[in-house]
Amino acid sequence: MSLKTGFIGAGIIGKPMAMHLLKKFSLMVYDLNKQTLDEFEKAGAQIGKSPREVGQFADIIGLGLKDDDQVRSVIEGENGILAGAKPGSIIVIHSTIEPETAVKLNELAAKTGVSIVDAPISGGREGAAAGTLLYMVGASKEDFERCEPVFATSGKTIVHMGPVGAGAKTRIVHHIMLALNRFAADEGMKLAKAIGLDQATVSRAVHGGEAQSHVIDRYFEKYRDMPTGGQYRIAGIALRMAHELGIPMLGPAIYQQLYLPTNDVTNRAKAKQLTESDSLAAVVKAVVAPS
Repeated sequence: MSLKTGFIGAGIIGKPMAMHLLKKFSLMVYDLNKQTLDEFEKAGAQIGKSPREVGQFADIIGLGLKDDDQVRSVIEGENGILAGAKPGSIIVIHSTIEPETAVKLNELAAKTGVSIVDAPISGGREGAAAGTLLYMVGASKEDFERCEPVFATSGKTIVHMGPVGAGAKTRIVHHIMLALNRFAADEGMKLAKAIGLDQATVSRAVHGGEAQSHVIDRYFEKYRDMPTGGQYRIAGIALRMAHELGIPMLGPAIYQQLYLPTNDVTNRAKAKQLTESDSLAAVVKAVVAPS
């Protein structure tokens, strides 16, 4: 019997992931955006009326949702996936969530014979469209092997990190490294301009040295103006985990302080048409003396 897949939350990244699924498997999609659903229907996907209906249809269901609260609601709500899923089904959480959320949901799902797999991704919209995403997977060996062909439709690097919760933990570690790389690039570029260097030329020079990173290579096209809200939230998760373990973590704490009023500062920066070299300084100034 051919594998049936489902996808809930077909947003900026989830939409191309789900479109890749449709090339290999039968697919049912649920989303709140009617235009998105119309596109999937024209492409040949079935449209679910609720998470419950997707659960009734699919063997493996992917979730591309915003946060822990949305994930819990879609899985365990009155009309959620577990209300319709059959034993042996797998719910895959691609969202960035707290590891404990994945563990607790897996314990709940197990009561109905359903498994949870936490498989957050990295690579953004471009990686999803190109099929080159990184999958960081927390699952049993059996569930990982069942899901791997599904992940391969949009993933280039698929790594089994360990049991349920390990994928979410890896995503947090990955995101902290990314956030601090971005912070280092901001600081370096600020100094470069202040001392009279051309920032684009600096980027090319750094590419050939030991300070080279994916962030600096794509600083101007992606990372310079990337919103910091998601990284701020994940820095908070990392700090809570570190506190519980008694591990000092200076980097995420500094990052949170410097990028504290993310949304307000981002909007103010756009309104004032700040240059890239002034963006971090604007954040610090706003934290110290908000307008």
